[in-house]
Amino acid sequence: MKRFLQRESGSPLILGLVASLFIALGSLGVGWLGPGTNVLSWPVINVLRSSDVAGYTLSIVVILASILLIIAWLKLGVQLRSKPAEALRRVIVTSVVWAIPLICSVPLYTRDMFAYVAQGRLMLAGFNPYIDGISALPGWFNIGVDPMWANAKTPYGPIFLWLEQVIVGAVGTSPITAIALFRMIAVLSVVGLAFYAYRIARLRQLDPVKILWFVLASPLIMFNFVVGGHNDALMLLCLVAGLYYALRKHPLVATLLVTAAIGVKPIALLALPVVGIIWAGQNRTLRGTIKYWLATFGISGAILVGLGYITNVGYGWIYTLTTPGSVSHWYAPVTAVSGTIGGLFDAVGLNGSMASEVIRLGALGLMVVFVAWIMLTMRPIDPLIRLALAFAAAVLSSTVIHPWYAAWVIVLFALAGIKRGLQTHILVAVSIFFASVSIAETMDIPDAVQGDTTSQIIRNATISAGAVLLILAYCIHEDLSVGLLVRRTRDAWHGFQLRRAVSRARSTPDFKPVSHQASNDVSATTLSPTDLSSNDHR
Repeated sequence: MKRFLQRESGSPLILGLVASLFIALGSLGVGWLGPGTNVLSWPVINVLRSSDVAGYTLSIVVILASILLIIAWLKLGVQLRSKPAEALRRVIVTSVVWAIPLICSVPLYTRDMFAYVAQGRLMLAGFNPYIDGISALPGWFNIGVDPMWANAKTPYGPIFLWLEQVIVGAVGTSPITAIALFRMIAVLSVVGLAFYAYRIARLRQLDPVKILWFVLASPLIMFNFVVGGHNDALMLLCLVAGLYYALRKHPLVATLLVTAAIGVKPIALLALPVVGIIWAGQNRTLRGTIKYWLATFGISGAILVGLGYITNVGYGWIYTLTTPGSVSHWYAPVTAVSGTIGGLFDAVGLNGSMASEVIRLGALGLMVVFVAWIMLTMRPIDPLIRLALAFAAAVLSSTVIHPWYAAWVIVLFALAGIKRGLQTHILVAVSIFFASVSIAETMDIPDAVQGDTTSQIIRNATISAGAVLLILAYCIHEDLSVGLLVRRTRDAWHGFQLRRAVSRARSTPDFKPVSHQASNDVSATTLSPTDLSSNDHR
């Protein structure tokens, strides 16, 4: 052990381990616990939550440690490139070492696991989470659910609702035990996700180290799946496993796994057309593709209808696909545009609320059109690129973009095979931004600290400065400048246009030029296929 520590001293592994340990330590004082839990009476927890000073101090500790984990992740990326021979083992070992303390931490960055417990109790009590909010439960507040979602209908699919019911029914009245089980499901899902990501990388001859750096070691994954225990980890596992089996020519298994992903979160429905496209093969026609789409949607639909009947919750998950979000985030493009235009309308005496709503609905309409086009077009677009673009469109058209939504898109683009350079830089910057957004989530600290303007400014300034400095440091390390980014963006666009022109040229018959005299000689002659081709590409 001593030799190991000496060898790894100052390495990303040790740096991230220190960060994870301090996150776990800080979570004891500011991590989320339900007001009704007896854990609050444990001596260590009680001492760390006994004063405003302790709450303020530990909140800063968690913020700084979280930023330190992002730094360790960036340093790990540099190390993996400098030592390719041991890169695969290092990214896996480092990820495991970072994750161990985080698995033992009190929930941070999100309170969704408490909502899972409450929805499980709703199911056990005979309520329908697609109709009844958590507030229908007596004493729901003591569970620890965010009051914002007290009356909200569940956005989850029937499989996850059934899983919530099973777990809560098995542990009885102990929310802490249930939360531990939900977290273990998320952690195991991350392990499975990494496994299938690695298999897809080998199958598609991509760099598995780079993919695992984004899919396994990323602080965005650590914060939201390992610490936060989000069910999106389970959804992504089923979806990525389905893609793997689709690529391996096992369409039925792929359809069943994607259906399971839909049963966790209905957004995974976007993957079903991609399974059909892969099933149809490289020489597919639109008519043939539609035939496979009917098969995949038919199988999946029948299973989901049966699950809705068996679990007695019906088909309310369909409603979640057609309902705009009830909250908004300032950094969502649709929120920024609709808010700005709505404000301008209000300033000149017009109905700003209506204008904002029209923009939000218009964004959803554009997303539907784009997704339909990306799935229907017969252009030679990689199926995984189609899926990544479809998910990106769904996320960007929403007024709310949670960090785990960004994780969907980052994972899918990584699996599609991003190139070194601009594409990688964009994914890194997005990862840093949304990891920082995760850190900015509220903590379980005293109201006096939570509502204090000075402490809020200090916390938000620390997080914002950390995010900006990390992105700047990354740009400096990679020798990036604004001019270089503009040039690389322009080159990427020109490359895209060139590839599109070549693709169109290949799909268009190339006629051999003939003279006027020759055309008169053959005017009454039927041309053979060889007469309609030429190698003279001028």
